[in-house]
Amino acid sequence: MSNRMVYRGEGSTDGPPDLVVVGNRVFSSGLVSDRPGGLESETHRIFQLTLSTLRNAGVAPGDVVRTRAWFVEDASGAYEDAIRDTHGVVFDSPGPAFSAIRVPDLPSGAAIAIELEAVKGGAGHIKHFEPDDFSATSTAVFCDGELWISGLTATGSDIGDQIGGITADVSRALAEFGMSEADVVATRHFMLPEAQFPEPPAQWSAFMEQAIPTSAGIAVDSVGHDRLFMLECEAVQDAAKGRNNLRSGRSYEIDHNYCRSVRVEGGSVVYVAGFTSAVVGEIVRSEFDVAGQVRDTLETIRWSIEEQGMQWANLARMRAYIVGGPEKLDEAGKELDAQLEGMEVVVAIIGVPTLARPEVVVEIEATAAV
Repeated sequence: MSNRMVYRGEGSTDGPPDLVVVGNRVFSSGLVSDRPGGLESETHRIFQLTLSTLRNAGVAPGDVVRTRAWFVEDASGAYEDAIRDTHGVVFDSPGPAFSAIRVPDLPSGAAIAIELEAVKGGAGHIKHFEPDDFSATSTAVFCDGELWISGLTATGSDIGDQIGGITADVSRALAEFGMSEADVVATRHFMLPEAQFPEPPAQWSAFMEQAIPTSAGIAVDSVGHDRLFMLECEAVQDAAKGRNNLRSGRSYEIDHNYCRSVRVEGGSVVYVAGFTSAVVGEIVRSEFDVAGQVRDTLETIRWSIEEQGMQWANLARMRAYIVGGPEKLDEAGKELDAQLEGMEVVVAIIGVPTLARPEVVVEIEATAAV
């Protein structure tokens, strides 16, 4: 823990830190504006606060490898356009990998929350694939042997066709940097509730079986006009040559070709899948209970980190998806604060319409780093 630094932005005095820096890896909480006022004003303010916090940590905007914007309301697409426009002003092109996802609720009634990841000092040697000058984003960003792939969508008549188009684009990005699907270590996909699949489409199974990476599958309000599915990935160069894919024994993991956590041989990061309170036998503990499921889920996340040879104290980041509206987001935040007391961990809390089963109301992703 001696090389971990934490930073809080203007007006931030309690709760999770805004940034955690472990070595040269930088992770942020889900950052929201301190001045509520609708998406346009909040977007400008939160990017302003984010840049200020980065500067305080000695991190340049060019060091940022991924940004993710969560936003609420507005089904027209105008909000996402406004976010991309602001992103294009804040960052120089070529910019980071980027995703914009519409969800029903964010903490404190916020209209937008921003997450970012950076490699401190990485600006001079970051490589970008397919940059977009208007929004200052890139399809993929490569730095120090790791690849971050934007939230990608595709057209298609059904979920299988869209997944096929997306995974083809992922393959192109990987190939650009001499990598393959077998080097993918972490995935998360966002989809409309009606697009959730009890049985994975063939295109998804074929993609996932090449690496058995981590996975989080999250229902959201929108991933873009006429789109059903969005996929983000992280990959590590030569991960296929030496990696530990940890499974818990649940049949669901085998059926969907994913694992609970991944650590590349000699690597400083453990990538942890989206965990719920479900255990072997598909039994859901603490049914419909947000606080109880937070506790249960953290217990298994801790197991997945320690099994990879790291300590619980190496936990750096959490992202919690919560069903049930603003009060349940508050409940989750209080329980996370209690369970993580004394630990400096960045946290993003995101409201979602549903998770895999009605009685499951919490899903949490995590990252540990040394």
